Amino acid sequence: MGVPKFYRWISERYPCLSQVLKEHQIPEFDNLYLDMNGIIHQCSHPNDDDVHFRISEDKIFADIFHYLEVLFRIIKPRKVFFMAVDGVAPRAKMNQQRGRRFRSAKEAEDKIKKALEKGETLPTEARFDSNCITPGTEFMARLHEHLKYFVNMKISTDKSWQGVTVYLSGHETPGEGEHKIMEFIRSEKAKPHHDPNTRHCLYGLDADLIMLGLTSHEAHFALLREEVRFGGKKSQRACAPEETTFHLLHLSLMREYIDYEFSPVKDKISFEYDIERIIDDWILMGFLVGNDFIPHLPHLHINHDALPLLYRTYMAILPELGGYINENGHLNLKRFEKYLTRLSDFDREHFSEVFVDLKWFESKVGNKYLNEAAGIAAEEARKTKQKKQQAQENSICLAALEKNEGEVTPKTVVEDEPEDDDLFETEFRQYKRTYYMTKMGVEVVSDDFLADQAECYVQAIQWILHYYYHGVQSWSWYYPYHYAPYLSDIRNIGELKMKFELGKPFMPFEQLLAVLPAASKDLLPKCYQHLMISQDSPIIEYYPPDFKTDLNGKQQEWEAVVLIPFIDEKRLLLAMESCNKCLKEEEKRRNTHSACLMYWYAKDVEFQYLSPWPEKFPAIERCHTRYKTIPLDAWHVEITHNKITKTNKSALYFCGFPTLKHIKHKFYLRKSGVQVFQQSSHGENMMLEIIANGNSKEQVVENVASSVLGKPVFVNWPHLEEARVVAVSDGETKFYLEEPHGTQKLYMGNAVPPTKVAYVGDKEQSSWFKDIQGISEHYQRRKGIIIHETSIVVYAQLLTGSRYQLKQNGEVYLEKQWSKQVLPFVYQTVVKDIKAFDSHFSNIRTLDDLFPPGSTAFMLGSPYYGCMGEVQDSRDVITEGRIRVVFNIPCEPQLDPLIQNQHKYSVKYNPAYVLASRLGVSGYLVSRFTGSIFIGRGSKKNPHGEQKANVGLNLKFNKKNEEVPGYTKKAGNEWTYSSAVEQLLAEYLERVPELFSYIAKNSQEDIFYEDDIWPGEDENGAEKVQEIVAWLKAHPVSALSRASCDLQILDAAIVEKIEEEIEKCK
Repeated sequence: MGVPKFYRWISERYPCLSQVLKEHQIPEFDNLYLDMNGIIHQCSHPNDDDVHFRISEDKIFADIFHYLEVLFRIIKPRKVFFMAVDGVAPRAKMNQQRGRRFRSAKEAEDKIKKALEKGETLPTEARFDSNCITPGTEFMARLHEHLKYFVNMKISTDKSWQGVTVYLSGHETPGEGEHKIMEFIRSEKAKPHHDPNTRHCLYGLDADLIMLGLTSHEAHFALLREEVRFGGKKSQRACAPEETTFHLLHLSLMREYIDYEFSPVKDKISFEYDIERIIDDWILMGFLVGNDFIPHLPHLHINHDALPLLYRTYMAILPELGGYINENGHLNLKRFEKYLTRLSDFDREHFSEVFVDLKWFESKVGNKYLNEAAGIAAEEARKTKQKKQQAQENSICLAALEKNEGEVTPKTVVEDEPEDDDLFETEFRQYKRTYYMTKMGVEVVSDDFLADQAECYVQAIQWILHYYYHGVQSWSWYYPYHYAPYLSDIRNIGELKMKFELGKPFMPFEQLLAVLPAASKDLLPKCYQHLMISQDSPIIEYYPPDFKTDLNGKQQEWEAVVLIPFIDEKRLLLAMESCNKCLKEEEKRRNTHSACLMYWYAKDVEFQYLSPWPEKFPAIERCHTRYKTIPLDAWHVEITHNKITKTNKSALYFCGFPTLKHIKHKFYLRKSGVQVFQQSSHGENMMLEIIANGNSKEQVVENVASSVLGKPVFVNWPHLEEARVVAVSDGETKFYLEEPHGTQKLYMGNAVPPTKVAYVGDKEQSSWFKDIQGISEHYQRRKGIIIHETSIVVYAQLLTGSRYQLKQNGEVYLEKQWSKQVLPFVYQTVVKDIKAFDSHFSNIRTLDDLFPPGSTAFMLGSPYYGCMGEVQDSRDVITEGRIRVVFNIPCEPQLDPLIQNQHKYSVKYNPAYVLASRLGVSGYLVSRFTGSIFIGRGSKKNPHGEQKANVGLNLKFNKKNEEVPGYTKKAGNEWTYSSAVEQLLAEYLERVPELFSYIAKNSQEDIFYEDDIWPGEDENGAEKVQEIVAWLKAHPVSALSRASCDLQILDAAIVEKIEEEIEKCK
């Protein structure tokens, strides 16, 4: 599930939320959860714009395995690793899934059509249909088997996986991936001995994971995701995780930013200010701009400052509510109604802009429209008067009959209103009627219709709240409209009674038929396919070959409403009923729900685990895993109205989980153009302004040096990192540690560090000022933090890790390792004397603990550097600080003879004239055909469009200074060519000699044209060009990789010989 543009908006409003993940700075996590579908999509179709892209299924599986390995290796969870694949979704989600899949199929079809129109030749293999990433398809069934294989393989062979409990919730387990994860977290929290300091990391690409994570009210929760780049040309997503920049979004900071956002209301409410309840209401407000289950309210768009409007309105009305709106996932309807009533002023404010524009327009073109509107106003006034009289006769409250959107005001007599107000209200109602009539296709906008709209919308909000806080409360409920009602029409909801029937999830094939377009019919069993394409199908109208979309105020096509009919569940199931008996046994097995799997390492178990694809993946000969199935309802937690669990607010700082505490500052919202992404932000930023320390002693460099020099401090606030201070300077005097080179000692307690004082020269003083300027600009421009005037700079080494050291008495201890690089930090951003949780605490106290017999060790010294060995019984030498290790010394390949004779295997390159003489052509043609040759449509005198085909061999690239190893080589300014190029040109010349002849005669031209090369009426130049392009694409030369001309690269034959030598040593 996603909230369009929400991630960017929230990141720019709260600039410190995310940080780039760097080695040695990764927090220690207990649990890692993966929302798997993002990984599956990235590894299977990384570039949807490339219609030529093809990928094999075994490559997809291997890439997914690799991605999982890298994520595990980055985060290193200590207790739980949870992989969740989307299962069958609630009916409420299927409308969005259906729209997405119809759109993706249509977009793929359009791209292929455009490519063919351009004359491109597409691969004969079928493209990967991303719609197959849906529960119940053959692809997902095979993927599930391979994921089970992968888990068994990693637990059995990788020690880092052996202390962790691994959960695999596959496509057969109902529910969206992220919500299955949250169900697990809720279940764990409900246990009596739950650790409130559990550290959670959730990987996923959906923006609404921020909201889901906050519903847990866990203090130590971070979101892991790939870097998102906004603006500029859309780039291909790199599948290789090693090439990916990962970000951590810290919900610990998000909680504090939300607290700052709503702090103005603290002193205005009569009840307790509770940040946990504020967060709950913040989550509720996020639903009003739309999500995967409901459309956005009219004209409420994130990029049009809808969220600040929601927040301002909330703070204005909260003192009148007497409590919070979202009560642990339960909607307080009376309070919600008051909030919406206040918020509905937005409808009128928005329309007033339209109305003013309309009046201006009418002043230019005449008063016909306004005169008609005035007539409507008079007629409505007459009807209102009749209603008033009738109401008085029946002693019914007049206000209930007035068409004033539920507002009770002293002005109940319409004819007493100013004329413009009458006209405005009439036009406002007509404006809304037009919306309902055009968007929803209703002929009469009655009171009953509006009441139904209000009830449906509020019911949707309550269903989503339940879904986020308690899990699925109804599998069958869904919002039955493509559009939401106006805020001013959501009235009289305070007494609504809402009850949801739990029902049961669709079976996989039922969901497939409910969400897939006819273009993806092959993903279904054959017995169902006719239901999507046959004109005799009882549900054929649910699979329109063409459909409309409506941007509805949005800007991007992917945000548009897909106008396709909602599936009628009863009709769908009835249509499938007669087909079910035709299912094959394998298909019946696929069409089931199954439990989540829990795996763990068992040393006492050993068996062979067969590969699901023996040709591609080897069997696990010694598998050491046990597993058990988790019943579908095992993690269900009973709904309660009880208060949420308070988070742990101890003063203990958990490294890697940043906080805005520790440094005094004030905060405010201001448009400061903070640059979180590639461009400066346009909206408001939550700015943090550091308050100067009033302690005069802290402004004196001598005092600062005596308190921090040689000691550990925390820098880079608020993303605190531990560092060792090695120098302090005020721009005139510098205090620094006078230590032997390589010393990294900490001087704790009363230990006095060896200090030296020096006066700062002009050059160093200039550098000092530049450091301050650079740091200040970075803090303000990127983090939204104003640090003001700086008088002291601290120079420190960042912590890079820890290593075991041996004391003289034989004890082992962990020693912190500091970077050799010294970096400057302004003193007012440095935090000292805080109590931090030591995540590196170790029970290892002796060499025997560190190197028990039978453990694996690697040699980092000489000889045998890098060799792996097994620790032996060392009782006789361990008291001397030594251990016995038997190393496996690998055979070294004998490469000396190959080095001496490499000229025998090297590729020979010749100048162009040598190839030309052998081929009987000019050197110009050799040079031209090995580069780029463009052929346009039509003739030079009468070109047909700007489309051009490149029929060159593309073996050299002058502008990019690139060559193709084994084919071309640049020697100085001259290009040389191998015998492989000669063979390729000979083949080309034999295929189309007329092309060589024409280009030889017209060497002065840059671009050539089909009809000029093949001028005869019997000749079809376009077909000829297509044949050449197809031949070049199919030829292995098209897949060759380029390299910079400045690189020295071993030829393929030499690499092959090296591999042969290495194989001999295995």
